[in-house]
Amino acid sequence: MSSDSDIHPAISASLIVPIRNEGPELVERFGPFAGRPDCELIATDGGGSREAIERLAARGARIVAFEGTRGRCLDEAARKAAGEILLFFHADSRPPDDAVEAAREALSGGAAAGAFSLAYEGAGPAMRWIASWANLRSRLLRLPFGDQGLFCPRSTYFRAGGFRDLPVCDDLDFLRRIRRIGRIVIRPEKTVTSPRRYRRNGVLRQVLRSWRVQVGFFAGVAPETLARWYGGRATRPEPAGRRPSVERPVLAPGPTSPPRRSG
Repeated sequence: MSSDSDIHPAISASLIVPIRNEGPELVERFGPFAGRPDCELIATDGGGSREAIERLAARGARIVAFEGTRGRCLDEAARKAAGEILLFFHADSRPPDDAVEAAREALSGGAAAGAFSLAYEGAGPAMRWIASWANLRSRLLRLPFGDQGLFCPRSTYFRAGGFRDLPVCDDLDFLRRIRRIGRIVIRPEKTVTSPRRYRRNGVLRQVLRSWRVQVGFFAGVAPETLARWYGGRATRPEPAGRRPSVERPVLAPGPTSPPRRSG
């Protein structure tokens, strides 16, 4: 039997995206990363995206079927990743074409982690203002959000404790711990994200809703309350000892995955 370190000797980066109820346009965004010799694409299949998942798998993506919060799905995938660099993107975001190279360059310069700049698809004045504010906040506070695309070395991910099983604000929680380890850099390359939440809820309402949740998070408001404020429902953690099933194909653990945290 091969050792873990022999499973994917050529892979230097793992791009991880959680997928739930997404259409086939997802393939255009992430498909190019599936066939690269130096990068693997791992998609966590949360259901409702059968066509997209099948097409990604056909292009070489590794698929893990999993139910739970986005944070828990990201953590499961990170523990199964083979790359020494981990990149995390939302399903409705288009990564920069050179995302892997940009992340590698930033981390080789001594950064503990990083993110890309933000842009929105078909942005009008309001969405351009929101993206500009997000980029300014990221650079001044070194606190990017998950829709920008995040990256860090595998070792730093586990040192920080990884993504936690939270219904919302998993990115803020993770990055707050990363900042204690070292410098977070913001790259000029842009992640282009869908503005669908703003179109669905209204720009002002979505901005105010997001600010309320962010302030609540830093004030210590309970995650379930934050999820209700954000307009979703908190996903209850699975009972202790219950493990999700992995399908199409089974993913072997990465080379240095530590045991799962309890609680």
